[in-house]
Amino acid sequence: MMASKGKGGPIVPFLLGAAVATVFLVFIFSDQKARQPLETSPFKTKHQFAAPLDSPNFEIKINKTSIQAGNRVPKKQSHANQTSDDQHLQDMLRKVALDDHTIIMTSVNEAWAAPNSLLDSFFESFRVGEGTERFLKHIFVVALDAKAYQRCKSLHPYCYFLKQEGVDLSEAQSYMKNVYLDLVWSKLKLQQRILELGYNLLFTDVDIAWLRDPFEHITVAPHISTSSDFYFGNPDDLGNYPNTGFIYFKSCKKNIKVMDYWHKSRKRFPKNHDQFVFNEIKNEIVSKFGVRMKFLDTTRISGFCQLGRDLNKIATVHMTCCVGLESKLFDMKRIIEDWRSYLTHPQWERQQAGKIQWRFEGGRCIH
Repeated sequence: MMASKGKGGPIVPFLLGAAVATVFLVFIFSDQKARQPLETSPFKTKHQFAAPLDSPNFEIKINKTSIQAGNRVPKKQSHANQTSDDQHLQDMLRKVALDDHTIIMTSVNEAWAAPNSLLDSFFESFRVGEGTERFLKHIFVVALDAKAYQRCKSLHPYCYFLKQEGVDLSEAQSYMKNVYLDLVWSKLKLQQRILELGYNLLFTDVDIAWLRDPFEHITVAPHISTSSDFYFGNPDDLGNYPNTGFIYFKSCKKNIKVMDYWHKSRKRFPKNHDQFVFNEIKNEIVSKFGVRMKFLDTTRISGFCQLGRDLNKIATVHMTCCVGLESKLFDMKRIIEDWRSYLTHPQWERQQAGKIQWRFEGGRCIH
């Protein structure tokens, strides 16, 4: 008995030890597998310009709220400290976003949202444009005062009231007045929040006529694609003059930092609007954050500062280099009328470049 016990003794502990180790390894690998994030496939739509975020799984800390921004589909947040307003924003963004998680955002005050004012003409341009009506249900309208919000809700399902404490943004503000500056700067923090939530963002001023799909001219490589007041032929040339009234931001960590830097740079230029500041810091943005910026050709993404003449190429027309609500509205209505007239001509006649033109005579700002 003693000899048998001595012979089998080393084997039994060895087998018991191997069994325990095996159970331990199975437990460890099962635990790691459970912790791995689920993989999601990107949505495939007609517009494939939206690139993945810089990192497959990064987290952004905002007011003690951790937001998973790696997946293309923004996830519902259930943090106890999240405000109801922010939850309302997230709910609306999920409904209004394009399939590739792009938000088309515009902003209005009471004067711009009034009956027969800019908001009505803005919506009308989508209805008469070629292939643009489908975007109407994806426009996120930010109201800057209560009356604008009420008017917007009577027209459109996706209106968001951006409350500004102690600031009256309801009237048509003169260019460069303090209240006007508050108006144009007020939207930047909201734009930053949209990027933080994992959405791409295309901001469009409400005094822009959408006549064709502008996304066809926004490519995958740049982090930022901006319209131009003055475009000199090279889309990568920082010497072009940007117009931030039509600007696209890819959702990524770099652009979130850019947006924050842009907003904070107001202190350096306290009496200037956001577009002026963006132009002043564009070189800093590129060098500091490593973003690529593309300037959109004015023959297609156009405006009155440098108006594209060929209606066969035009996608959008911005009432730039035009001061005053009345003048902007007058010329915007004429642009839409000219577009309607253009569409009545047969295709062969339209294709003759330069044959069908905008009406310049009698306009307020168009030139």
